[in-house]
Amino acid sequence: MAPSTDWDEIKRLAADFQKAQLTTTAQRLSERNCVEIVSKLIELKLLDVIFTVDGKEYLTPQQLIKEIKDELYVRGGRVNTVELAKELNVDLNQINIYAADIVKSKEVQLVAGSLITHYYLEKIAREINEKLQLQGQITVGDLTLQYDLPAELLQHSVLEKYLGKLICGRQDPSDPRIFYTEEYITRTKAKIRGALMGLLKPTPISLIISHCNLAERLFLYLFDQLNAPGVLTGRQSGAQYVPSCYTKSQNEWVMNFYKQNNYLEYDALTRLGISDPKGYVKRVLSNEDLTFLRSCVIGSQIKQQLENALEECIASKSYLDVVSLLPSVLSDEDIDNVLETLLKDNLKSTILFEKTVFSNQFIENLRQACMPIVQKNAETIVNSGKYQQFCLEKQLAKSENQHQSHSFVDHKAERREERRKKASSGKVGGGTQGRETKTKAVKKHPRSKQTAHDSDSDEAPSASKKNQDILEIVSNEDVESVIKESLENEGLEDLIDQIAEYLQGHLNQTALALAKELAEKLLQDANQNRKQTHSSAQDRINVLINDIKLYEKGLKLFSSDQHAQFIKYLLKSFGSDILSEFCKYAANQCNLSVQVDVLSVDQRNKIMNDLSDEYMKPLRALNVTLGEQNIEQFYQAVDVCLSECGMILKKVDKKKDKILVQNHREKLIAELENCEEPALVLHLVVLALFTILNQNMLHASGRQVPIIISFLKSQLKEEDFEKLQKYHELVAAYLTASDEHRSSIEEKLKEDMPLIKNLVAEVKKYK
Repeated sequence: MAPSTDWDEIKRLAADFQKAQLTTTAQRLSERNCVEIVSKLIELKLLDVIFTVDGKEYLTPQQLIKEIKDELYVRGGRVNTVELAKELNVDLNQINIYAADIVKSKEVQLVAGSLITHYYLEKIAREINEKLQLQGQITVGDLTLQYDLPAELLQHSVLEKYLGKLICGRQDPSDPRIFYTEEYITRTKAKIRGALMGLLKPTPISLIISHCNLAERLFLYLFDQLNAPGVLTGRQSGAQYVPSCYTKSQNEWVMNFYKQNNYLEYDALTRLGISDPKGYVKRVLSNEDLTFLRSCVIGSQIKQQLENALEECIASKSYLDVVSLLPSVLSDEDIDNVLETLLKDNLKSTILFEKTVFSNQFIENLRQACMPIVQKNAETIVNSGKYQQFCLEKQLAKSENQHQSHSFVDHKAERREERRKKASSGKVGGGTQGRETKTKAVKKHPRSKQTAHDSDSDEAPSASKKNQDILEIVSNEDVESVIKESLENEGLEDLIDQIAEYLQGHLNQTALALAKELAEKLLQDANQNRKQTHSSAQDRINVLINDIKLYEKGLKLFSSDQHAQFIKYLLKSFGSDILSEFCKYAANQCNLSVQVDVLSVDQRNKIMNDLSDEYMKPLRALNVTLGEQNIEQFYQAVDVCLSECGMILKKVDKKKDKILVQNHREKLIAELENCEEPALVLHLVVLALFTILNQNMLHASGRQVPIIISFLKSQLKEEDFEKLQKYHELVAAYLTASDEHRSSIEEKLKEDMPLIKNLVAEVKKYK
């Protein structure tokens, strides 16, 4: 219904109401009767009414709804339910109940305690449009404060619903709660473009936004739509806008500086506004061979220049001041890194002092210049005896340390004492049976002193003690006095101390080696004969002992009751030779003169009596064993003598033993071929046959030939044994025959001699 029609209806009803009041009635009901009638109708549920707050009036629901709608219309389409209850004098609960019925019509909605009609929303949509056209932009937040309505209602039921209809504008895609007009967007773009065009250096976007009076979000949104002459460093707060002209000039400066100097300093790039200098250089100079240091980056030209200078330094046997070829902006750490890379492949041909590289030949020339003073000082200290005194004190100090810590010498002394006890107790099974025996280092041998000195020089318990153990022959002052003039001429006076200290260590070692060589030469000259005696005596004794062992293996093939006579002869011959060698060596050590090579029994006894107790006791003990026919006691006595003389018994080599047996066999055969004496021929034949058939050597006298022939009976052919036995009988007859019969027997022996000699060759073939 139109508003004018409603107003006419109200006027008509008012006239009817006035007419009814002026009309008189025949029957009147009192107010009380009316109340009772209405109460009765309500009780009978024939009437549904609503009481006012003061209880003086009634309203029907239809009337209440009508009055609510009327009030809503009068207020322009929006009324608060609380104000409505006061205005209609009806309880708020009743208002809320029937307001819900009105809302069901969908033309009215209840929002935050207020009834709002659709035409009210249309009205505020028109108002919002007017405001938007005036301001250029609006936000839902501002409208919420202005209209006291929920943001969602304004967002969805007003702005978005009437956008493009009653509201002329567009919604911000990044923030849907903001709306703009096209004119505002165009004007803002022009403002931003103008601001950006006027910038010549990096500027914080916060400053641009403040100057243009824009929201940061809107600036970032519109920036992407502009063809701006520059770039943003980021999207976060604190980002900057960098104009293209600045970037171009920046790149030109960097490229020009790099081309001219072949390096770039990080601080300089930072001052240009480059936040990440390393990343920037990698990006701009991606095709260059760069070396990134702590404070700057250098190019390939500088590196090539350094390499060429280093090659020339090495080739010319000179030195190179690296600092003079590097940019002045490099820190000490950067210079060290450059030097490390530069010298990586030339460590063997260069030496570095501070920041100056020297070729090895340059340093070697300085060292050679110092060699005369090295030679002079070494000779002086050796001739004065200070070097020998130093070595002696050093060895004594080491001996004390070894004694305090249960030294190696103490253990050797214990083992020596243990061997003596075994020898004196007669315990068998020891001796020199195929083992290598080490003895204590006797004090009289200079080689023992040298060994002790060498082992001592390898010890370095601490840095301070090591310094004390080194004798200074060449001092720093000596070196400086030689090299000072040449280094000053080169302008290197500030490195004199360092180079002198470096050379002093090497030169002092050279001087020590030279002093050692001079001292050893003096010692060798004084003791050359003694050393030769020790070595040759040890070798001869080793050969004799090994021969005894080989002969012992041969005699053990006989029955045990026959061993004694073989051992007796073996000890009498080879054992005596060994004792003679010990006597000659001990006499040399005790400075006794021995004029002959072969000693008789009396001569041996005389020498033993003149020896010191250190040698006398073991040699006398060895002499006693020569007549006891006990080879184990002999070995034990030899072992003690070896220990006292500082000798060792070398380990038996079975391969060499086989060669010795073969050589012995060939020697016997060679002697046999040249021998014409019948008894000796028989002796040689028997020993050769034993060696061939048993692969063992045998040392026997002529008296033991019958025993050997009997032993060979089982190993020879019958006819060969008969030949041998027959020839033995002829030899025995020849030795016992009278003069008149001896000639005939001798002729027979000479006649059969080729046959008996040939017997060895025949046995060798079939063996």
